Amino acid sequence: MFVSARAVLRAVPPTASQHGEAWDEVLEQIDEACVQRPVATDLGAFVRARVILEVELENDQRRRLALPDDLAKRVRRTLLAVDEEVGELRMIAAPGTLRPSPRLTSVPLVLRQPLASMMVSSPFGVRTDPINGFKRFHAGVDLGASEGVMVYASAPGTVVYAGWQGGYGRHIVVDHGDGIRTHYSHLQDLFVRVGQLVDEREPMGAVGNTGRSTGPHLHFAVTNAAGSFLDPLILLGVPLPPGAVEPDPQGTPLAMSR
Repeated sequence: MFVSARAVLRAVPPTASQHGEAWDEVLEQIDEACVQRPVATDLGAFVRARVILEVELENDQRRRLALPDDLAKRVRRTLLAVDEEVGELRMIAAPGTLRPSPRLTSVPLVLRQPLASMMVSSPFGVRTDPINGFKRFHAGVDLGASEGVMVYASAPGTVVYAGWQGGYGRHIVVDHGDGIRTHYSHLQDLFVRVGQLVDEREPMGAVGNTGRSTGPHLHFAVTNAAGSFLDPLILLGVPLPPGAVEPDPQGTPLAMSR
């Protein structure tokens, strides 16, 4: 929509206010998108948004259009938010991640807490980013803990990723079957390797401060086969039979949409 609107604006004088208004609208829309719960299919849209903003701003500056004085600064701020979204969505299927595995048992899956003692320092949902101060969706929970505290597998599964993952630092992904995966970020050490089978409460790593982090903590996230992030605190301790991924507020599991 932004590109189409700008094609029309090429016939408008360079000093017209419509140029700045078009920028105001697209930046507002992208900022709003960054506070929505991310879904894997959003990745392409955020990547395209980043490219378009950079290219169009450069074109406007070259044409010496009348733009708001703070536009370049606002675009940079929005691009930082977009980069965070891209990093988060790439976490769902990081390069080198093994393919999803089927649930090997009909026993309901129960996710357990990944730390012996849990202190939630930042919940799931919209928050003010602690590094840049922008509003955005936090697609996991931050669990405060000291460096070196043991991180355990939340449930039996297969390690499908263990390595460095951008702003998430040292990172582990465990596939529990049926598309449900748990993600453990900012680790100091990794004790598992890709392809390894782990049991519930098996030590996998140690809490750290790696990647984009303001202090030692564990970022714990849960995703499903549809590429959606789920609230880990709602899922912990709730039996999830095959095909069910997230309970509603009354505690009834909601079926996965495929």
